Amino acid sequence: MARNTHALTNLCRLKRNTLRLTGLLVVAAVLLTGCQDQGTADRQNFIGKWQSSRLATPLYLYENSEWEIKQEDGSVLQYGIWEYKNKKIIWSYKMGGRIEQDINQVIMVAPRKFQVRESDKTITSFEKLD
Repeated sequence: MARNTHALTNLCRLKRNTLRLTGLLVVAAVLLTGCQDQGTADRQNFIGKWQSSRLATPLYLYENSEWEIKQEDGSVLQYGIWEYKNKKIIWSYKMGGRIEQDINQVIMVAPRKFQVRESDKTITSFEKLD
């Protein structure tokens, strides 16, 4: 009888530990879904009005692949075309008589934030405004 009681106690401990582990895994999964790595991001994650850690004025990324840096009065300071490809944002713009490109590795994407690594290896953060 003592042997059965001991086996039952061990079985109950095992079930409790399994439930705790399952609970921890569920909590971890819920927390991790709040952030998304750049491997699962798509261009829809980037469309909107953003505040950059490098700019005083908002950056707009449009569905039609255009981008603009606009002042509050609506005047455009700079504009071009953007593309999300191979975990990078490719910014195209006209400077002088030439089309230039700036290519930034996307290092983090979350629902209202993303970060890129600039060509000088610094990180720029973007917070969604709309």
